[in-house]
Amino acid sequence: MNQQHNNVFVSGALVPVFFKTAAPIILIMLVNGSFTLLDAYFLGKYVGAEALAAVTLTFPMFMLLIALSSLISSGYSSVQARLLGAGKKDQAKQAFSQAITLALAVSAVLMLLFIAGGKPLTVLVANGSKDLADMGYTYLTILVFLSPALFIGSVNSDTLRCEGQLSLMAIVSLFSVLLNIIFNYIFIAHLELGVAGSAYGTALAQTIALLIVAVYRYYGRTVIDTQIFRLSRKHYFWPEYLSLGLPSSLSYIGVSLTSIAVIFSIQIWGGGNYDTTVSAYGITTRIMTFIFLPLLGLSQAFQTLVGNNAGAKSWSRTDSSINIALTLAFGYCLALQIGVIILKDSLGTLFVSDRQIITEVARILPMMTLVYFLAGPLMMVSTFFQAIGDAKRAAILGLAKTYIFVLPLILTLPLLLGEVGIWYAGPMAELMLLTLTAVVLYQRGRNHGYKYGLYSSQQASI
Repeated sequence: MNQQHNNVFVSGALVPVFFKTAAPIILIMLVNGSFTLLDAYFLGKYVGAEALAAVTLTFPMFMLLIALSSLISSGYSSVQARLLGAGKKDQAKQAFSQAITLALAVSAVLMLLFIAGGKPLTVLVANGSKDLADMGYTYLTILVFLSPALFIGSVNSDTLRCEGQLSLMAIVSLFSVLLNIIFNYIFIAHLELGVAGSAYGTALAQTIALLIVAVYRYYGRTVIDTQIFRLSRKHYFWPEYLSLGLPSSLSYIGVSLTSIAVIFSIQIWGGGNYDTTVSAYGITTRIMTFIFLPLLGLSQAFQTLVGNNAGAKSWSRTDSSINIALTLAFGYCLALQIGVIILKDSLGTLFVSDRQIITEVARILPMMTLVYFLAGPLMMVSTFFQAIGDAKRAAILGLAKTYIFVLPLILTLPLLLGEVGIWYAGPMAELMLLTLTAVVLYQRGRNHGYKYGLYSSQQASI
């Protein structure tokens, strides 16, 4: 009982705890999102457009790295939050060790697969260009063979989040970005290592950030008494990690597939403005990603609170966490949708001076964000099921939007609406997901007695 009392997530006023949890995570999300922007800036300024193009062509394979990392860390964090919420520290330590072991195993398999097929794959995406293929292969080789640092770092980052060490997470993330700037400048601008310098800069910054966490765990006071690297011969947590982490992992893969589908559709339906429309789509993607990162941070904070309180069987606090998350997500998305409508004519000017592209951005964005106010609440419902360990419902709601709705709609709506069908695919998918979510919640409420399919207790106090 005393262990639970010392857990900040299961005691005290929920609203302050929620904001204290969410704020550092959102900051970390935005900071981590700056890595690709920094790489693009240094490559474009000091190496040239061809280097930037080579790195861009490797985006689908880079997303595979992120997807595999998320496959482990996302599922692990759900398990870990519930163990800590229940005060089971010995099992929490074992869960950490098994996550690190799984991370290294997946990383080793990834290296073997890259050795077997990495070269022909980069030649394929480079469309036969030897220079682009060589640069892309160099970039990916470094990232793949230094991927253990990324995988172990992801597990440790989620461990700190579950422990409530959010200030340390924010500090380490900010320091990591600062190091990335310094290393990129040294490796790219001064040592002229090109794309290799970019990869080395990112990997080295992440490695040093991991070492900082190691020092803190050695000298500081943490909930789980363990070092950053701890292996285990046991693997009974692995199936749960993979089943709970699969929705998050597949969502990253879905991002890559969606981009491919959009570009393919623009080639068919875009007419003579292909270059302009693709450039505008690239800008809108950056804007939408920037908008999405705080929402992702909010969902991770929500998952941490729900996981801890569900583990502690504090159902009233779990229900109150749902209320807070749904309200914040709806308000955030509605405010951003209104902001996009108001600022649509000026957003493109932040990136380019070409009036045609700016006008195209102003045309596309309002269509893409037509029902964006639904995106946040729907995401929180999916996150809730992941947090309580309901992998089936989390997978259904987390993956349906991209794989069942968005991808088919991108390819079929233009048959009915022409080119604008590409941009209306997202809003249409959101409405379909709303319907699916309502069905899932209705069935859960009817079969198990949960109010609105979500709430366990009769009262939810904040």
